[in-house]
Amino acid sequence: MRIPTLCRLTAILGVILPAALFAASGDSAPQQKPAATRMPPGTKPTSSSTPASTATTGTPCPNPPPCGNHCSNHPFVPTDCWTTQYGPAKADIIVGGSKSTNMLYCNGGAYALCFFSGPPNPTGTNPANKPLPCVQEGNIAKCTCQAYTSGPYFVDINAILNRGAYFQTVNACGQDGSKCANMTNCGADGSMPGCTSQPQAPVCQYVKNQNPNNPNASLMPKADLVSTFSFAMDSNYKLGSTACNGLYAGCMTAPCFFKAGHKSPPTDGEPIQCECPTYTGVNQVGQSNQSCSITGGGKATYVWSAGNSVSTTTKK
Repeated sequence: MRIPTLCRLTAILGVILPAALFAASGDSAPQQKPAATRMPPGTKPTSSSTPASTATTGTPCPNPPPCGNHCSNHPFVPTDCWTTQYGPAKADIIVGGSKSTNMLYCNGGAYALCFFSGPPNPTGTNPANKPLPCVQEGNIAKCTCQAYTSGPYFVDINAILNRGAYFQTVNACGQDGSKCANMTNCGADGSMPGCTSQPQAPVCQYVKNQNPNNPNASLMPKADLVSTFSFAMDSNYKLGSTACNGLYAGCMTAPCFFKAGHKSPPTDGEPIQCECPTYTGVNQVGQSNQSCSITGGGKATYVWSAGNSVSTTTKK
């Protein structure tokens, strides 16, 4: 499988939750105020990364986490604070470009991959690719994604939608993920020498153990799998970048559900539907030369699964 460079990857990564899950609460940890509604400015970037100078701020997540050493994934509470100064968890923000440690390295267990979802028609370089539409429904997008059963995958620390699991991961890995195994010290396949000396992030175990019948072990209540990022689809789609500004689906750590008729265990490439929260702002689609606005498909409204890579270099 062809592996793109870290610089190219972090400029294009963008990979949660139905509104009903956001309404659920009951955690004993102190509650945060809802995130501010201010969005990134409407100027389209000249590159595939948003310069730091264009950022606005919302209600930040407290640091250190208020739950101390007792942070827990259950009972589920959504991450409704801003995990970075550039946006909330649902915005799928990656900070730092090619030197980012935000992408936490995980290995083991099944996951969903939504990175190339969006239009109602097939995309990518393989004529046999199937449509992977993301249909907007209120504040979420129901995205058809693909399930995978093994191999390495990555979780953006800034996009963990379970607040307790986010706090627990920040405690272990630092706010930027640098104290745990990540894309920078592991590489795309975990073969870099520094990978084995770093612990895997707590969020990895929740993704690995995701079970709709066991919320204590899971990241997202009632979900079959959780959406993450991997290179499993690169050979059929060819990673790229299209700079956009507008509504998009932030699918990292989204809850995903198999359709009726699914037989366990899942198979690689099996379709699965993920319920991704939507966000409005600067973003990058993970394929080159795409139209930011998706047309066609009758009365349905389609959005891309995307994210926003933010450069820490301020424009002059």
